[in-house]
This record gives sequence, C-alpha cells and structure tokens, in this order.
Amino acid sequence: MKKELINIIKYLATYGLLLVGPVTILAVATVVNDHLHGGTMDSDTVWQTPYMTTGVTLGTLLCIVVFLWKRWAVIGMGRITRSDVWMVALMSVLLFVGWYFPEDYLIRVFDVPDNMTEQDYENLTGGMVGLIDTGFITPVAEELLCRGAILGALLRLMPRRPWVAIVVQAVIFGVIHMNPVQMVFGSFYGVMLGWLCWRTASLLPGMAIHIFNNVSALVMPESFSNALSDLNATATITAIALSLCVLACSIVWFEKKYKAEKHDA
Repeated sequence: MKKELINIIKYLATYGLLLVGPVTILAVATVVNDHLHGGTMDSDTVWQTPYMTTGVTLGTLLCIVVFLWKRWAVIGMGRITRSDVWMVALMSVLLFVGWYFPEDYLIRVFDVPDNMTEQDYENLTGGMVGLIDTGFITPVAEELLCRGAILGALLRLMPRRPWVAIVVQAVIFGVIHMNPVQMVFGSFYGVMLGWLCWRTASLLPGMAIHIFNNVSALVMPESFSNALSDLNATATITAIALSLCVLACSIVWFEKKYKAEKHDA
C-alpha cells in the first residue's frame, strides 16, 4: 500500500516538474533578456509571447517520453482485438457525442466561472503549435498520467474496489487542471474515461475521446455554440435526451463487450 501511494506522488511530482520546467526556464530567460535590452516585461506579459506555448509543448512531450520510457504507463490494445478496432473507434465517438451536449448545456445553465481569461486561453491554444499541444499532445500525456500510471497504481492498491480507484483518479484528473470549470467537469469526464480504461485495459479509447473533446473545443465555430444556446426548450430537451440515449447505449455496449472478469470486479 505504501509503495503505491509513493508511486502516485512520484507520478504527479514528475509530471508537474516536467510540465512547468521548460516553460519556467523560457519565461525567466525571456524576462531577463528583455530587461537586459531595456524592456519592462513582467510575469504577466511574458505569457503573451509565443515562446510560452512552445515551452508548454516541450514540457508535455517530455512527460510522454518519460512515462513511456519508465513504463509507468503503456499504450497498447489491451482487451481490444484487431477486428474490433473500427467498432471501438465508432463507439468512442458516440461516447464523446453523448457527453458533449449535456456538458455544454450544464456549463451554460450554471454559468460555471473560469479563472482563465480569454487572452490567456488564446495565448496558450492559439496557432498551430497551440492546436497540436492542447488538441493532441496534452490528451495523450494526461491519459498516460491519470488513466495509465495513477489508475494502474490505484487498482493494484484496491483490486476489489475498482470504482473507488476510478473515482479517485478522476478527482485527481480534475484537480490538476487548476481551473474551476475543468475541475468540476473534468472529474465527471475522468470517471467515464477511467471506467473505459478499466473495461478495455487500454488507454487508446480514452485518448481518442480526450482528443475529440479538446480538438472540438478549439476548432468548433462560435456560431455553433451560439446556435445551441439559442435552441428553444423543446429542442434543447430533445437534443439532451438523444445525447443521453447515445451515451447510455455506448456505455452498455462497452459494458457487455468488455465485461471485467470476476476477479477484477
């Protein structure tokens, strides 16, 4: 028990240090260089430079390399057979679609606050580098950390209580985002991705859904979100009901197809 708890702390500490290391070095170097040339750049304005996105991307890539190299998490097919790949891909898309609309509705209804300004968000996710990092690289790194390393350690720690392990890693997944919106909805999302990983013994479906989610948030036109918010009550209820039906059918399919063995339950 003690060993696994230490491992979880090690995973989180390594992830945090690797993630912030390159961007911190770049930030300090940028500010120092600016001051040497008579500038007045401070810690707030440094985030508006293009170097910060590059630093975040380098840190995220380092996390992926280290976690795979140390085999703290493994990317593999698990219980998914080759003949099931396309079906699993389709069901992963349906899981994403089933959750997307209810989540979007809840965010708009409760007007969940966000501590990241629009400018900060644009600085971190703008441009091709931001799209690649936030849309593709970050989901892989977060899946390796939460569903790979941490969930694996928790399942070894409590093999007869998988749902406790799934919920704990989901809460950790929400907390590491350090953002009110993502803490709340990320935790719910983490439960679904954790359950999916536990059932299939693979990180691939979760990675696919995570990538779908992040990329859609970056490339979805604002007009689409506005159209959703302008739906009347009947159309909104219908859209949510259909989404929940799709979500439920996808969950049932995965549950039946990859039902855990008795010793895993």
